[in-house]
Amino acid sequence: MVDEPFYKANWRDIDPDRMSAYKDGFRWDDAAEALYEPAKISLGQTVADFGCGPGRVAVEFAKRVGERGHVHAIDINSQFLAFAKQNAADAAVSERLSTHQSDGGSLPLSDGLLDRISARNTIMYVDNPVQTLREFRRVLRPGGLAHAIDGDWYMMVAEPVEHDAWREFVKAASHACRNSDMGRKLYRTFVDAGFKDIQVSIIANADANGRLLGMVRNMAKYAHKSGTLDATIIRGVVEQVEQALASGTYLLVSPQFIVTGRNPG
Repeated sequence: MVDEPFYKANWRDIDPDRMSAYKDGFRWDDAAEALYEPAKISLGQTVADFGCGPGRVAVEFAKRVGERGHVHAIDINSQFLAFAKQNAADAAVSERLSTHQSDGGSLPLSDGLLDRISARNTIMYVDNPVQTLREFRRVLRPGGLAHAIDGDWYMMVAEPVEHDAWREFVKAASHACRNSDMGRKLYRTFVDAGFKDIQVSIIANADANGRLLGMVRNMAKYAHKSGTLDATIIRGVVEQVEQALASGTYLLVSPQFIVTGRNPG
């Protein structure tokens, strides 16, 4: 058996410390509301959440589609799917939520089943984004909407890290993603997959309180693992942002590209 690339294995097999952090993360809040609004999830729909993680968004979808709707929660990680089932049970929506394991190469859903399919920070990890978006089209009914949200590591602002140093840092960490700059590529991917009426927006909330510092630390671990950048440079990037946070001068901005497209049938 050929070993999986790191960007995929990193999500199929998650160590206990990371899993503990993810289990309690991904909560629905005002920021999530803005990101998912273009998906137009509503009563009676059949919806899929691709890359559902611990299922908190899928559970919110289940509340919104009501008793006549249904949600398919899809993820590469079996433990995430177990969490999704438990979170659905806790929210009393188990009967309207099903779980499926998939890496996005093909989806375990029938043709034309869905009204909506959504993916957040997930397309950057799939082997072939265009093929995955074509799968989205296949499982959508004519007129159904695909909705994707993805970041772009190179477009992040990490003050006070100098621009060229940040690019080196990101390049070294980027083996953790299939496409670390997927955000800017989402529109083209939707076009190549055959979607129509494609809409694009960008949300970039500024973090001055350290909320996104964990992302930088994870990227540092990925950069170390790649072996392509001197450890002192990696450590220097992290120390700069940590010291800036302590002094009150830290600012981190991570843009989220939001793209929706209609399946023309």
